[in-house]
Amino acid sequence: MFRNVLKILTCVVVLGVAPSAWADRLSLYIDADFSISRRAAEAIDLGVHTALAEVGYQVSGIQLDVIRKDHRANSKRTLANLRAFRKDPQAIAIVGGSLSPPYLTNKQYINENGILLLLPWSAAGPITRADAGDENWIFRLSVDDTKAGPFLVSRAVNNAQCRRTALLLIDTGWGRANSSTMQEAFNDAGQDAAPVFMFSAGLGTASARSVAESMATTRPDCVIMLASADTGALLVNELHEVLPDVKIISHWGILAGEFEKQVSPAARMGMHMEVLQTCGLEVQQRGGTALTRALNGASQRGTQFDTLSDVPSSTGFVHGYDLTKLFLAALEQAVNTVEWGDAPIAARRDMVRLALENLPGPIEGILKSYERPFRAYSMTNPDAHEALGMPDLCMAAFSEARGLVLADSVQRDR
Repeated sequence: MFRNVLKILTCVVVLGVAPSAWADRLSLYIDADFSISRRAAEAIDLGVHTALAEVGYQVSGIQLDVIRKDHRANSKRTLANLRAFRKDPQAIAIVGGSLSPPYLTNKQYINENGILLLLPWSAAGPITRADAGDENWIFRLSVDDTKAGPFLVSRAVNNAQCRRTALLLIDTGWGRANSSTMQEAFNDAGQDAAPVFMFSAGLGTASARSVAESMATTRPDCVIMLASADTGALLVNELHEVLPDVKIISHWGILAGEFEKQVSPAARMGMHMEVLQTCGLEVQQRGGTALTRALNGASQRGTQFDTLSDVPSSTGFVHGYDLTKLFLAALEQAVNTVEWGDAPIAARRDMVRLALENLPGPIEGILKSYERPFRAYSMTNPDAHEALGMPDLCMAAFSEARGLVLADSVQRDR
């Protein structure tokens, strides 16, 4: 009899206390490649944690936990992580990693199942553009390749005065989409179509030399490159042997790893190499209170960061921080509504999604003060879920000390 009474009391405790306890905690997932592109993933993670630490990992009394999920550059692992997120009664949003394919591949699943995805790195244009009739659950604060491609072409044509530019692109959906975008930009600039050289993700030294030798036959004076850190390093090393005077203008994909350690200073400096960035280095140059605060906060996690250049894959840190600040503002807005109290997790995710589309400003981030960064998505407003645009893009150059510095001023609308 005593055991029966104990069971009844246990049930009362579980049923009566557990729901309210669970209601006081929410989880933020990070789905990233913590294995191959570990440096970029860690930078994003650092930005997220730094922003959360500023509010004590709490919003309106709700404790926020961070759950790391390593997809290891595999879209199927991301799908497994998305399914786990969907079933988790405490999971409120998921932060993506540096790679685009996991989210391009799973975009339909994300939008059909109401998975709130925040992207601080992945640049492929189609990710944040929902199909007709679909809800859009994906928000980005990062480079958007629909803007990056034309920006890189403009840099080559107008700033570097390139006369014969070749495109060196990874043979994936990311590379092929950028090829189309950049060829359109060359056409708009009154330039002939650029020769395109594609390479596989599994590129080796011999294949890299073959690509470089093929490219040399077209005698380019500039190369626009889209590559990962490892393949980019192989290609730059071989191009330095075959085309030592060519100028390289690179997308920022090379910064997800240790590119600067794999390429000699002679190659990086001799080829006048530049790499796409958002304008964090420009903010650092003119001074920014939010950046100083964020670097101080990040330093509390074990490594001293005196400047943004000290942070490996620093754009991942900057975007992770700023995007988390926007998420926290949206969560606070949603939590303080009448509907929040008894709503199931699916409804709560939707409340945060709608809050993101209607954020009052200003919200202070490292890159800028955000005024209504997102809006309701529609096919006629394809940039509605993009917090950054063309004016937020800059170019960086490698210094002899291997760090990045702001490149020459870029002509852009401000």
